[in-house]
Parts: sequence; C-alpha cells; structure tokens
Amino acid sequence: MLIRGGPSDNSLLGSGGDDLLVDPTGNDWVDGARGNDSISAGEGNDRVFGGEGNDHVFGDAGNDYLSGDNGRERPRVGGQDNDKLYGGPGDDVLFASDGRDHLTGGDGQDTFVFQFHDPVPGVDPSYGPNPDNTTIVDFDPTQDTFAFDAAGYYSDGSSANFVSHASSRSGVDTFYSGAASGANGEHVVVITDSYLNGSDVARDISGEHAGDIMVYYNPGTQSAHLAYVTSENHAEDFAHIGGIHSQADLAALGLSAWDFTFV
Repeated sequence: MLIRGGPSDNSLLGSGGDDLLVDPTGNDWVDGARGNDSISAGEGNDRVFGGEGNDHVFGDAGNDYLSGDNGRERPRVGGQDNDKLYGGPGDDVLFASDGRDHLTGGDGQDTFVFQFHDPVPGVDPSYGPNPDNTTIVDFDPTQDTFAFDAAGYYSDGSSANFVSHASSRSGVDTFYSGAASGANGEHVVVITDSYLNGSDVARDISGEHAGDIMVYYNPGTQSAHLAYVTSENHAEDFAHIGGIHSQADLAALGLSAWDFTFV
C-alpha cells in the first residue's frame, strides 16, 4: 500500500502489510507498523519507526531519529527483523534493533545506539543460526558516536541491558587501544591484534569485567567486531564495523574514549 504525506508536518501509520510510506517535506512522525515496509521521510527532522518486519528506512535530509523496530521506549519486537536504516544528510540517531540490521549514517554527526548486547536469537534462511549482529556501514570517528543504552542510567529504554562506564555525558571512564597483552581492567578496549571470536580476546586481556566492551579485528569475517564481556574469559559479539579489512585498518580508524557514550 502507498501511503503519502502532504507538504506540512504529518503523522503516517502503516497498515499490517508491506507498505511504501513517503513524506517529502516537514518534521514528520512515521510508523510502518507490521510488514516489510519501505519508508522515505524526506526533508525535515523526522521520527521514524519501521515496526515489525524487514524494513528499509530512509531519513533523507534533516536531523532524524530512525529505528527499524518499535523504538527505544517500547518493548522489543519478538522474532528476527533484519532492517536497513539510512540517515542521509544531517545529524541522525540510528537505533540498532534485534536482527541483522545495516545502519548507514550518511553525512553529518551521527549516533548509533545499541539497546541490547543480546539480540533475540533465531535462524535466518540466508545466514543460519544467531544472525543477529548489526553492521555499522560508515562509522567515522571524527564525527560519529557509539551510544549504549544502559539500565538505570539517564532515561534508559525498555529492557536496556548495557552497563554504564561513563566518566561524563561524553566518553568512558577507562579506555585502552593496542595489543591485547597491554590491556588491564579498562572498560572499553580496542584490540589491534586479530582474533576469531570475542571470548579469545577476553581470555588474553587482563582484569576484564562483565559489561566491558571490546573492539577487535576478525580475519574470518574480515571486519571489526564489537563484543560485550558477559563473564570472565567470555564475550559475545553484537556488531560489525564496516570498511575495516585488516588489523591496520582498525588501528588507523583511531577510535578513542570519546567515540563511546552511554545513554
């Protein structure tokens, strides 16, 4: 079904099927509801929710707030939704949901928000079991930010389950970047060695705590991974950073404490 907005600020709600929602101008509120929807919010500062289903969401120009599922404040969607979000020009906030999502911020200072380190497991016909790692396609540390929705911290969302390690509204309290042998108890570590899974990283660093966040290069997937420490010597991967094809690429990305925040 085609659902089209007018020239001013509009509220659009999708049907229970596969919809095309288009609103070319205005500061709009758009909810695709159920179904595999394609949403183009157009110019303006828009709030867009894909809802249940495998959605394509385009914020287009403006400072947009985009979620492939139902949004941070509402209960998480049951099942496996594989969404693609495109922020476009402007300072956008893109929310990673359950499922194999692809998030592209586009031009501007974008924030990529993770609410869960444990996306709902499932089986995808194309990828097999546990296809739940989000991919951040175009993270730029000179202007973009990772944000983690921590339980009990600020206005945490429904069922937020990251652990806050914030020293202030921006940045984390302890940060390390380098070889695994040099890490010792920092809450966010960027490891420039190669590993095939996050648990091997947790084994080789010292003093890790449940809730710590690790970034490392995986030669098997030829990408950088974000992982979350769940217990001593054990971690679970939850996201990939696109455009990283070697250890050298990860080191050259130049991630710092200021690229990681908690909300």
